[in-house]
Amino acid sequence: MKLSGALDALRGSDARAADGSWFTRWPLALIVFVAALVLYGITLRPGVLPADSGEFQRVVPTAGVAHPPGYPLYTILGWLFSRLPLGPSPAWRVNAFSAITAAGTLALVYAAARRLSTSAFGGVAAAVALGSATTFWATATKASIRPLTAFFAALALYALAAYRAEVASASHDSSPTGILGSAGDSRPAADRDPNSRDGGAADVSTWPLVLLSLSLSLGLTHHPSLAFPGIVFVVYALLLDPSILRQPGRWVKPLLAFLPGLLVLGYLPLRGGPGLSTPSGFLDHVLARGFRGDMFALSLLDRLVLLPTLLRFQFNPLVLLGMVLGAGLLLLRDWRLAFLLVGSFAVHMAVTLTYDAPQTVEYAVPAYVSAALLVAVPFGGSGDQSPWLKEIGARWPRLRVVTGLVLLFALALVLIGVVAGPIARIPSYWQLSQSRDTREYVDRLLDDAPRDAVILANWHWFTPLRYAQAIERARPDLSVEYVAPRGEPLEETWVRAIEERIADRPVIVARVFERAYGELPYRFEPLGEAFLVRAEPRSALPSDMIEIDVTLGSWINLLGYRVSTEQGRPARPFVVEVAWSPVTPNQASVGLFVQLLGPDGRLWSAAEDPTHAPGSLEPGEVIIDRVLVHPYLHTLPGDYALVAGAYTTEGRLSTSEGADNVRLRTVRLQPAETRPVTKHPRFVHFAGGPTLLGVDFEPREDGSVRTYLHWMGPGEATRVSLTGKEDALTTHVLVPKLDAGQYATVAADRPGAASRLFALGREGGRRWNLLLRGAVRLPRISPGERYVPLGDAAVLTRAQGPTGELLPGSEVDVRLRFHSQRPLLRDVIVSTSLTGLQSDGTWAWRASHDTVPALGAVPTLKWIRGSTVLDPHRLEIPADATSVPVMGSLLLYDHFTQRSIPNLDAHLDRAVPLGTWRTAR
Repeated sequence: MKLSGALDALRGSDARAADGSWFTRWPLALIVFVAALVLYGITLRPGVLPADSGEFQRVVPTAGVAHPPGYPLYTILGWLFSRLPLGPSPAWRVNAFSAITAAGTLALVYAAARRLSTSAFGGVAAAVALGSATTFWATATKASIRPLTAFFAALALYALAAYRAEVASASHDSSPTGILGSAGDSRPAADRDPNSRDGGAADVSTWPLVLLSLSLSLGLTHHPSLAFPGIVFVVYALLLDPSILRQPGRWVKPLLAFLPGLLVLGYLPLRGGPGLSTPSGFLDHVLARGFRGDMFALSLLDRLVLLPTLLRFQFNPLVLLGMVLGAGLLLLRDWRLAFLLVGSFAVHMAVTLTYDAPQTVEYAVPAYVSAALLVAVPFGGSGDQSPWLKEIGARWPRLRVVTGLVLLFALALVLIGVVAGPIARIPSYWQLSQSRDTREYVDRLLDDAPRDAVILANWHWFTPLRYAQAIERARPDLSVEYVAPRGEPLEETWVRAIEERIADRPVIVARVFERAYGELPYRFEPLGEAFLVRAEPRSALPSDMIEIDVTLGSWINLLGYRVSTEQGRPARPFVVEVAWSPVTPNQASVGLFVQLLGPDGRLWSAAEDPTHAPGSLEPGEVIIDRVLVHPYLHTLPGDYALVAGAYTTEGRLSTSEGADNVRLRTVRLQPAETRPVTKHPRFVHFAGGPTLLGVDFEPREDGSVRTYLHWMGPGEATRVSLTGKEDALTTHVLVPKLDAGQYATVAADRPGAASRLFALGREGGRRWNLLLRGAVRLPRISPGERYVPLGDAAVLTRAQGPTGELLPGSEVDVRLRFHSQRPLLRDVIVSTSLTGLQSDGTWAWRASHDTVPALGAVPTLKWIRGSTVLDPHRLEIPADATSVPVMGSLLLYDHFTQRSIPNLDAHLDRAVPLGTWRTAR
């Protein structure tokens, strides 16, 4: 095959599509729409969801008004769709409306990319790149306004692509204008005489401008953020044909097309009540003036460090390569189109990065639409007719073949990335489509809440609870109230809300502030993940608990327990609730622990121990503590004892028989069902044994290294050996028997330098790989490399802190990198600290920084499996910091319950150490 033929095959050039006719263009767009709808339908979220999604699921079916800016068009269209007899619930139908809107967006992206590139393959590549982007897929399968925002951005870009073709056709060019050029005079009207007939200004149809105006009108009244790329859209239209500025008669239809969006705004005063009937109230809502202080609140230079993380979070690196290649080709051949696509991406992304709100990944959706069109650029042109190849061939004939081969290779890589995106992400979205997490949370509260109780909720849980009441008519006796910020410390607002209501009604809180609540004279008893606030202590054991009667240390009685599961898996937590009672007033701080012990008596789990301050308990009252027990990632399958106990500052409390714990039951751990996350992937099969999938390292301060080996079945139980490159020490590890679809991680601790190469073999003889004749070489450890599993949520894979001594009054940077193990359903905060320690171990000073990951740009609620997130932190050393040793540490905790996410490394403390330094004198 000729080089030009190979390029044509990869580009997908189609002579029949070259005329851009409806017949050849839209059937494939319909296929794109149907395929996307099937994919999003399969992975659709099943029901009620938290936060904004829960609000839309309630507002849309009842034709209400959502939070500013109100989203009237989304509400009207969603209300019409919710009337259809589809699906099990209104929540499901609102989710499905997003899927239809997102599928329509991809059809438009395909059509726009094909118009620009004259390549069907380029159009499909652009649509797949956008459709499989992490955030686009997520919003396409749940109640969200983002798909409609993306739809209008895509519609505007399609209108501009059509306008570009109209301007080109006005020059009597019979061939289409592709991204990389065409036959005939494809210059925009700006480069031709607008007064000549060949300039074509008077012959240019205005229907694309009408479509552009309509898309901007409806898009802006849907979400004002489209104003920023909209400016680029309008300027590009003028660059194509500036003569329109001198022809007011051509403005009439586009201006009239802008009216429908304004008319849609009339929905708000009609349905919004008195607050929206006044001009000031209407404008406050439509313009979202309450959030105006967040706009441009952050420094763009400081936030640009997040751009690679945001793009890598969305797209496969090979897809990003295609975007960069496309942008480069446009800058060489068509600066106006580069201005449209690169400019609209850059402007919207810059505005998004400087907006002070933890939804950056969602706010940037219109920018992803422009970026996806860049993927189609390298597929434009037609083999030897590609203008930029012709230029290179004319100037440097010997480079023509080399350049063609480079393009061929680059296009192949881009195609691999386009295909890899949906393949990598579909397991996560399938898992989310099976999740009933929100439903279980809501049902637990509504089922167990005392009659006439008031539930004080944050926005995350307020919306699904209100959906259950408003749509499903559940528990009308309950009052669900949103505790909104009031410009004061948030814990003070919650404390005031509790005290104002607890005298008259039972109170349930969905958010915890440990310090502030600890000062109140109430008991906070777990109710699912929320807490029932008791003005009076509990006096009886819950009826659904398994009763026990064991005394610890002569003053604590363990009364009962309940466990959420009989079988567990490595790293996946299970819930244990333990009831106990103090016999005498507690003079010291009391902590309760629940652990997994192996047959050898070793500890195989991590958990945050609930504690109680001295003097906080009354004799005879029943305390219920909720503990999340996380088996270690490297826990082998088998039976483990679940034990409970208590301790004080003086040590563990013993039973009358002398044991310091009480056996509750036996828990069986099964092998993991999901592929382990690894920084160093491998695929090495051992004959008769399992397959090595990856290797990771956790260096210790003493120079030793914990090596994690990740395995996949099927394979018989195998003993493997690790040996250093120079030392003779051999470490043996047992890999359990695994069936197909099962995974296991084993850990080995070794002394010596972690950068050495190790070998794997079988004790008593080597176990040969079918392809690799010899031992497996393990990778070296790079600077800053870590591997710390944090619950079943994420893995810390890199930590880099300051170098040298810390100067008082200076700011230091700590950069972390996390790798997600699964789709996350909780809002997790990352806390980093630098603590100056005196000689007796007490604090001399402390600097800390708690934030949503990636400086608030990528909340964990957006993470799916495989998400890699750079998380920078800037800490300020106190000006009066004394010259003492400094310890860096890391802690992750649930934003709402304040419970820490335990690290699953038994050798580390509760807080993960990040390094040690010293304050400069």
